[in-house]
Amino acid sequence: MVRTVENGGPTHVRLPGKPAHTVEALRESWRIDDEWWRQPISREYHIVVLDDGRNLTLYHDLLDGTWYAQRG
Repeated sequence: MVRTVENGGPTHVRLPGKPAHTVEALRESWRIDDEWWRQPISREYHIVVLDDGRNLTLYHDLLDGTWYAQRG
């Protein structure tokens, strides 16, 4: 689950089975729009710093509205 501010930036993150964390800082954001000729991809990526010091890359699928934590 991701809570956002009005402009769409993440403010709180809760990963499955874990407690919620506050986003302390937004390190970087970018948008990808690709594959329009096959199956469109439209995502906003955000690298955030959580209140426990961890960096986490999130992306928001703009086509279905779902938020994901990138693994790897």
